[in-house]
Amino acid sequence: MQIGGEVYHVTGEVESEGGASFLHCSVDGVESRPKLVILDNVVHLFSMEGSASVSVPVPKHLAGVSGSGAQGGAVAPMTGTIEKVMVKAGDKVTAGDPLMVFFKEGSQANRHAPLVELEEEDEVEEGGGAAASQ
Repeated sequence: MQIGGEVYHVTGEVESEGGASFLHCSVDGVESRPKLVILDNVVHLFSMEGSASVSVPVPKHLAGVSGSGAQGGAVAPMTGTIEKVMVKAGDKVTAGDPLMVFFKEGSQANRHAPLVELEEEDEVEEGGGAAASQ
């Protein structure tokens, strides 16, 4: 990472432990593990050395959208129309499976599973398999 004329070697990853999140990071070989709290669009870091807050801008496609999005939580980064939904609640999908057909201003774009995060539910449906949700 370069800031001004200075170059820094920076690494980091978020770790979860006991219900809390920590940022395990290193700047030029100096390691730190501050507690990480994200509220709204602000990231707060707390450590023995002190605290810091960083404001994260809202992406343009989410500006003006309240909560988790419109009707069911999905928000598209562009305007358009969902022409066809190819899965239904409870369907099992894997990475690469087409989920829907989305039309944007006269062009067709297939949106596939790698573009959608799936969370497994603990609920077991008839047949013994765990259900996946979008």
